[in-house]
Amino acid sequence: MIVYIDVLIVINIYITYFTLRAVSGLLHTRLAVFRLTLASILGGITSLAALLEIPTAASLALKAVLTAAIVFAAFGFGSLRDTALRSLLCITVSMLVGGAAALIHGLSGTDFIFSANGYAYMNVSALVLVISSAVIYGVLLMWRRYTDSSAGSGRVELTVRYGGRTAVLSAIADSGNFLRDYFTGRPVILCRAEAAGPVLPQNVRAYLDNGGTDDVTGIRLIPMTTAAGTSLAAAFLPDSVTVKLRGSRKRLDALIAVSAEALRNEDFDALVSTKLLK
Repeated sequence: MIVYIDVLIVINIYITYFTLRAVSGLLHTRLAVFRLTLASILGGITSLAALLEIPTAASLALKAVLTAAIVFAAFGFGSLRDTALRSLLCITVSMLVGGAAALIHGLSGTDFIFSANGYAYMNVSALVLVISSAVIYGVLLMWRRYTDSSAGSGRVELTVRYGGRTAVLSAIADSGNFLRDYFTGRPVILCRAEAAGPVLPQNVRAYLDNGGTDDVTGIRLIPMTTAAGTSLAAAFLPDSVTVKLRGSRKRLDALIAVSAEALRNEDFDALVSTKLLK
């Protein structure tokens, strides 16, 4: 089969784009358009590894390294755990695509599609590629919405730790909590200031007390809209946040946000998105 390098690169730019979108959707992580575009192009360029004739072990190792580079370009480096999970999901999706390509090639006996070193090449028109990718992405999106709707609901117990201090909060699982830090993509748990008081950094306390602070280290200002109007909440990244679900603890990757007015008249301490409780 004749492989055209330009077609190989374009197809894998496309595949990388939808792979990263699928991974970000499954992990509920926001992707910046610039980073997603850069990572997709990098995925297309690295697909040239499909042309290398190397042993299987070397091929897998190369695929892992290149995938980690693509994940770094798309998501940045939040933590070793996050990078490893994102890379594993990307490799899994790539293996599924490559396995499907190999299966189709074997069953059809044609050169319509083939896979090498974990990359796919298709002798297909752009229209067919667009339609098939859109269908696959739509299925993944519907699955995500289904799993989100079946996530935990009701009242849950949150344990927040920061700077050696701990706060235990009574939280409501809310499917309408869409607060998110647009710089990191992390979801935001909105808390009543008094309840979160033991773990608030000093500069967050100063922001609440004075309506501002000169020391903004580690603070994210999160726009939020409530029945009372639009305001800003001061958010920070705690050392850890865990939720008690069905007798076990689950660690959440989220920011803690507080404002002077948030939840002050409620009988619970925090609002957490049901997406975090899957």
